[in-house]
Amino acid sequence: MSQPGVAVVVAVAGVAVAVVIALLHRGAERGATCREALIPAYLPPHELTALVGAARRPRMVIVNPDSGPGARRSPAYAAAVHALQAAGVRVLGYVPTGYGWRPLHAGLADVDRFVSWYGVDGIFFDEAASDEAQLAHYRALARAARGDPGRLVVLNPGVPPAPGYFDLADVVVTFEGTAAAYADALRATPGWLRREDRDRVAHLVYGASRADALDALSGSAAGYVYATSGALPNPWRTLPDYLDEEVEALATCG
Repeated sequence: MSQPGVAVVVAVAGVAVAVVIALLHRGAERGATCREALIPAYLPPHELTALVGAARRPRMVIVNPDSGPGARRSPAYAAAVHALQAAGVRVLGYVPTGYGWRPLHAGLADVDRFVSWYGVDGIFFDEAASDEAQLAHYRALARAARGDPGRLVVLNPGVPPAPGYFDLADVVVTFEGTAAAYADALRATPGWLRREDRDRVAHLVYGASRADALDALSGSAAGYVYATSGALPNPWRTLPDYLDEEVEALATCG
């Protein structure tokens, strides 16, 4: 017969094992459903490189040397992109599209420059149209950007687009706007978009306090979310002082 003290120790050990197993199970579930930040980091090279040493390193950033790749290759930006990639960060190149009005050849040239000059992991097409009439234009851009099957394509209409845009891109930004407008935009999300795989949906929120940002993260159903304290005319030229908290919160949410 076991002594009472031994029985208590065994019981406690059994409970501890059960708790550890439960926590590991929850962690696995959380890891399987966690989200990421898609960060428009329109920053100079030294600030991009500083992200490598951040307490919580982001998983995906967009670089924008000069409203696109610029007229010539920048060794400083090339080094920053390489440093981010070496640290496990996926880097996308920024290409403006003028809501479909920018000539196709100009967008294709920007794609080629980003790939050849900087070896980016994908392309972020900003100012994307949202109507069906422009689908062929964006299909051509997406095809060129994809090139290598591993390269990502992100479209940013900033509003819910025609469903066909999801056939062209890996991720579509369906909200870009202020923290004050975010809750109303979520309530107005079309039913078909609510049924879309959240890993293919991104939201970009600006003018957000720390509290606004954490509220946005907890209330969003998008797989990629980013909130910043930056404001118009270009909210993406600065990183919020709560960035580490934001990235951590995304990594642990379900």
